[in-house]
Amino acid sequence: MYIRFLQTSVCLLTLVIIYGIKQAKNGNIALHRKINAAVLIITTVAVVGLVITLVMGWDYKAMKIEESLLNIGPQNMETRINIHRCFSSPLFFALIVTAYSGIKNKVSLHKKSIKYTAFFWMGTLITALLFF
Repeated sequence: MYIRFLQTSVCLLTLVIIYGIKQAKNGNIALHRKINAAVLIITTVAVVGLVITLVMGWDYKAMKIEESLLNIGPQNMETRINIHRCFSSPLFFALIVTAYSGIKNKVSLHKKSIKYTAFFWMGTLITALLFF
């Protein structure tokens, strides 16, 4: 159930991020900042929730492949988790750099970091939908 909630949340947040980026492109930087600050807070809460489930002993490797939403990918759950983490772990740091550079008005760094953040965000989203 928690996995479905995360999948739905990330899909919705992706749409919100796209809307926020559109606001920046339209010159509405104030709204862009508010939207992306909310996304950052929500994402942080989700990461904290994930860490709590791990500390409480949830074994993600024990998830059954048959229960996956789309079930496309390797037939070993540990392999699926490792591939997903190749995107989700760097995403955390990319989000921090992107948020920091935006807050500090470091426009050049902000625009460069967006490319990496978008890559890792999409990789995380796609692997989550296909694998879990």
